[in-house]
Formats: sequence, structure tokens, C-alpha cells
Amino acid sequence: MLKRLVDIVFLPIQRQRVLFCFLLLMSCLVIPVMCYATGAFPKPFVFAPPIFDCYLLTLLAYWLKRIRLHWIVWIVAILLLGGEVFSLLCYQSPYSMTVLQLLLETNSREATEFLKGHGVAGQLCLATAITFGTMLVACGARAIRRLPLKWVWLVLLLLSASCQGYSYYRLYQAYTADVTTTIAENKYMPLRNSPFIRFLYGHALNVVSTKELGKLAHTVRATEVEGCSHRSPIILLLIGESYNKYHSPLYNPEARQTTPHLCRLHEQGNLVVFDDALSPYNVTSKTFRHMFSIYYPGCGREWVNCTLFPAVFRKAGYRVWFITNQFAGEENNKDHHDHAGGTIFNQRELRKLQFTHMNTEACRYDGELLAQLPPADTLAAQPSLLIFHMIGQHEDYRERYPSEYSHFTADSIQNPYTDEQGRQIVAEYDNATLYNDAVVSRLLEKYAEQDVVALYLADHGEEIYDWRNSCYRTNSDQMTPEIARFQYEIPLLFYVSDNFKANHSDLLEDIVAAQHKPFIATLLPFALFHLAGIQHPDYKPSLDLLSPDYDENFPRIIREDVYYDELMK
Repeated sequence: MLKRLVDIVFLPIQRQRVLFCFLLLMSCLVIPVMCYATGAFPKPFVFAPPIFDCYLLTLLAYWLKRIRLHWIVWIVAILLLGGEVFSLLCYQSPYSMTVLQLLLETNSREATEFLKGHGVAGQLCLATAITFGTMLVACGARAIRRLPLKWVWLVLLLLSASCQGYSYYRLYQAYTADVTTTIAENKYMPLRNSPFIRFLYGHALNVVSTKELGKLAHTVRATEVEGCSHRSPIILLLIGESYNKYHSPLYNPEARQTTPHLCRLHEQGNLVVFDDALSPYNVTSKTFRHMFSIYYPGCGREWVNCTLFPAVFRKAGYRVWFITNQFAGEENNKDHHDHAGGTIFNQRELRKLQFTHMNTEACRYDGELLAQLPPADTLAAQPSLLIFHMIGQHEDYRERYPSEYSHFTADSIQNPYTDEQGRQIVAEYDNATLYNDAVVSRLLEKYAEQDVVALYLADHGEEIYDWRNSCYRTNSDQMTPEIARFQYEIPLLFYVSDNFKANHSDLLEDIVAAQHKPFIATLLPFALFHLAGIQHPDYKPSLDLLSPDYDENFPRIIREDVYYDELMK
């Protein structure tokens, strides 16, 4: 009887032995690829072979073969397993919430540019070769039918089932949770020892994140403003993208001249350069969740229970304009699901609560987006907050500037960390930075005659062969001071017009006094409240960069688990 039971359990493996071997080999092969791509050993539980996961997919294929649909399992397996190999080679990360966010957020425009990017085709070909090479090896597994070790396989299957059962229970908890912060804690995580578990857990975090919309909208509706002096009648918030500040002479005297216009404004006394600013994440969507919310680590509340600062400005009597070249409403709704846009920008009720006006069309270049800005006299007619969000230096860099800004070439780049192809990428990034400088200066010139103060900061940094042979951003578990410096440090600039300097000497003193204080973009709303004179129940001077009571020892946490200032010691 027991032998009959073992034969029944082993039957799907015998009938779908090639698929089973392929799943198991690829699941195990991911481990050395992970070590190679990240440069570090994964956590011990990763080495537990996911035999039970492979068995379940094999069992599914066995059942589907009766209706000739077993090929669906093959397609899913190839895409899922090959996709993680590609993620490791490209992002130095296995499946995670961040990697799946990047996939979900990518629209057709960005996907095309990404696939045309330097080195991506080679990584895609390598991942494809590994996947189909493993499939060929698995085709030689027909001897499994005669394998006299069914009892050994049964024991291994039972051991794997007991281990994976815990992970499936955690996955169930993840999918049924209300907020992401709870299930992201280590004690609620499944054992992420297989590509299947890693993919499902990352997907669960994204699903729960979408569920948070209703709670967030309720919080934003209920927010109250105690008063507002409107002491800065026009506030401009300019948000760049993927800005490595060490590629600008404003922060690095040895850098190529990529910011001539901003350097001139600095020399004229209209630009104040802040030299110690950070982003909490190196991913746009996560950064914006913190940057636009009054939430901060240690506030004692969930993120969805904290309001969004544009809604506070609206309730304080400001008109709020949001001009974006990444999350333009109509493009976002019809082209792709976007985590950041879908959460805080493009959800209909949240958009109405936050913005007086939001553009619906994106442009190829940021300079073309300037045509959608409101006239200067329109902003001056009533207290106004204008948020201008650029695509900046987002990869593919060569797509970020028109041909007339092809100033730097590979021959003009001296870089010991990469080859000629890498130097070409550096040149393209610097050209994109040069164009970004022109766009920002043109925007500031448009409103230069008004009583205006502007903040420029980026969503995160970017690594451009600055200390190793690596480009873009990485998401490996290992954090180093170099990664933090180039991927998380950001520029923070304050621009003041001549009229603003004449009318608000007190605010100018606050800005100048704060330029060397440590800052993280999570605290941006409190500095904006200071400029506007907004009195809000959640405002704290200790979190306000421009306040004399600002707490310079506020813990600056990046990637949710790294204390930046401790790391840099």
C-alpha cells in the first residue's frame, strides 16, 4: 500500500521529468548567479532547494497535459526563472518588491529605451543562454524514470514541503494584509529560498500597496490646516531624476562643466547650494511616497495615516500645479500601471484633493514640457505652488537631450573604472546633465521677475562608473559607503529671485543658515510649510530644515534599514 502511494506521488515527476529537472536546476543555478551578480553570499535559507515548489508546478503540468495545456507551465517557468537571472545580471537583485515595481512602472517608452541601453542586450542574451542551456541539460534527465531512489525523493519532498509550508502561510498573510509596513518586517517574511516565493512575495507587497489607496484618500480628506500666512506667494518645487551630484561643479570642483547656468546663478547670489542631502531610496516610487507625505520613520503611524503635502497647500489657500514628464495623467492611465503614479498622483480622488491642475501629456524632452507651464502673471495672481517633475537623467541617457547638447564624447572622458563603451555612457550622462541645467535655468528665468523661491532636488542619485565598473543603480542586500554616496546622495538647491531677496530677508537668512545641515528628502514637507507659513497639527520645528530648532541628529535612514551617518563613519 505504501509503495503504491509512493508510486502515485512520484508519477508526475516521471511523466514530466524534464520539466521537474529544469525547474530544480534553474532554482539552484540562481544561487551562484546571485553570488556573482551581488558580490556577496546570500542568506543561509536561500540554499534550501525548493523541491516542493518544483513538484507543485510539475504536478500542475501533469494535470494540464490531459487537456493539452501543459505548455503553459513551461512558458511561465521559462519567463519566471529566466527573468530572475536577468534581474540579477541587470539590477544585481533577485525578485523583490522593488524589481517588480520597476517592471510594473515601465511604460512602452521606457521599455524601448531600456532595451536599447548599453549592455542590456548582452545581459538579456546571457540570461537567455543560461535558461535554454539548462533546459538542454534537463532533457538528458530521462533516466529519472529508472531512478531507484524514490524513497529518497519522497523524504526530500516531505522535508521541503514542511519548510515551504511556512512560506506559503506567510504569503497568505501578505496577500491579506492591509498595509505593507507590517508584512515587510523580517518576522512576517516567508523563507525566500526559491524564485517562485520571491516573485509571489514581491507581488504581494505591490498588491497590498495598491490596497492602501482608500485609507490614504480618507486621511487626505480629513486633514486640517490651522492657519497660513502665505509669506512666500510663489513656491516652485523642481524635482530631477537620477542626479549624481558629483557630476556637477556645484559639488565637485573636478567635475566637467555640466551646470554652467546654475553655477552662474550661484555666483550671482541667487542660488544657495545645500551640501548634505539624501534620498531615502534609490527608486522613484518609494522616494515619492516619503517625499510627498508628512510620514517619517518613528512618527508612530502608518504611511497611509499621514497626509500629502500638496493637499495641505490646497487647504491653506494655495493653487497647486503639477507638471510631470513621467506621470502625466492620461498617458499613465492608458499605457501602464504605475505604482507611484497610481498611488499618489493618478488615482482620481487623490489627484483632485492635491492638485488644481495636472498635465495630461508627457514630452520627449523636458524642455518641451516648459510650454505647459502657467504664465508668470497667472502664478502671481494668487498664492501658488508649482511642482515641476522632470525625466532628467533617467536611463537611457542618450534619449534625454536633443542632438545640439552632444557636447561631451567618449574621447573627452578620463575614467579608470571602465572601457570606451563605459566612457561613452559617462559622456551621455554628462550631456543629459548639461541639458537638465538648461531646462532648469529656463524655468527659473520664466518667473525671475516675480516674488519667487524655488527648491531643486532629485528623487535619487545614480552610479556612473564613479568607483567601480558599474552603472545605473543596484538593489543588492549589501550596502557600502560608495553605493550610498552615489546612489542616495542628491543635490538640494534653493533659488531666490531678486524680489524675494528684497521682500523676505528673514526667510533668506533661514535658507542660508541651513545650507550645511544634514537633510533627508523625507522631511521636505516641513521645509515647504516653513516657506508658506502653514500651521498644521503635524508640523514640528525639529523636522523643519529651515527652523533654528531643526534636529541635526535626526536619524537619516536609507533603504529602510541603513543608518546613513553611521555607515559613512
